Amino acid sequence: MQDELTKHGLKIYKTMADRKHSFGEKLKEIVIEILIIVFAVSLSIYLHGWSENRHEQKEVREFLRGLKGDLDGDIRQLQENHHLINTVMTNFDRASQLKKGELPDSTLKHLFVYNIITTHLNTARYEGFKSSSKLGLIEEDSLRQNMLIYYQQLLPDILYNEGFVNQVEKQMLDFELDKSDLPINDFLYLPKTRGLLQLTTHNMGISLDRYDSAIAKATVIIKQIDKETR
Repeated sequence: MQDELTKHGLKIYKTMADRKHSFGEKLKEIVIEILIIVFAVSLSIYLHGWSENRHEQKEVREFLRGLKGDLDGDIRQLQENHHLINTVMTNFDRASQLKKGELPDSTLKHLFVYNIITTHLNTARYEGFKSSSKLGLIEEDSLRQNMLIYYQQLLPDILYNEGFVNQVEKQMLDFELDKSDLPINDFLYLPKTRGLLQLTTHNMGISLDRYDSAIAKATVIIKQIDKETR
């Protein structure tokens, strides 16, 4: 391209220096050469932009295919944690509503099974793409928006609530150990025990709702990725 521009530039210079042609003839030749140069530059810019965009979209498709695998893994983990928390919440809720003497101590103890939950989600690929300022290369606005909601809103909310639930569960376990000399029936009816049970089950319910929201959003994103990469 540089050689072509140089060639046409020299032709313009020679045309201007040529005394054998009239001013009108020179002007006509110069305009033609300028138009050729403008066309060549415009075509070069267009082809470069097209090539760059093609390369960027190839990179986007590779990223999205990898992200789909990450989301599949997230969904499986969220479903497993949903099941675990739902089991504990059901037990705690049942324990908080029991009346004295409804269950023998040996049975009641099985309701106090603690599960410390920490969801380890696959965010490295997304964070790497975001830190490279490449999210804007995703042309589908709704896909990009759903990704932002999932990774910037739903997942942090899940981790925050899990941390709170784990903290309250630890408080309950510590309190149970501190009152280990009490029969389980008596421990159950302590005001602090009741309060911790209710606080835990309430926030576990919030966690379940957030798991459901994240699973639903991840499923939508996967469908959009399939559409964009087919």
